Amino acid sequence: MEKVHEFISDLLVRRGITDLPDDIREQTIDEMTDLLLDEIDNAAIDALPEDKAIELANGLENGSIKQEDVANFMKAAGLDLEQISFDTMQEFGALYLGDKIAPKDGDDFDEEEDEK
Repeated sequence: MEKVHEFISDLLVRRGITDLPDDIREQTIDEMTDLLLDEIDNAAIDALPEDKAIELANGLENGSIKQEDVANFMKAAGLDLEQISFDTMQEFGALYLGDKIAPKDGDDFDEEEDEK
């Protein structure tokens, strides 16, 4: 979590947001960190094969999988959580900073969109 917090802090600096009062800066970092962690969670769930996603959902619902065991479940399903986290952080940062990133499905950007 500390790495994510530092990443968000760096994004604010790169965006030129350096003059916030300390309490507002910390609140902003905390809120952006929560958003990014949610995105990482969603990316990991999306990366699961359908049968494993269903197994995870059912396990969380019936209590056979505890929240603290989710990462181990995902690793056992073959996910590289570090890579998923890294990729999601890069996408989040690019969007926040206004950089263009290639769509996930490999399609090209629509040229009309590029001209706007």
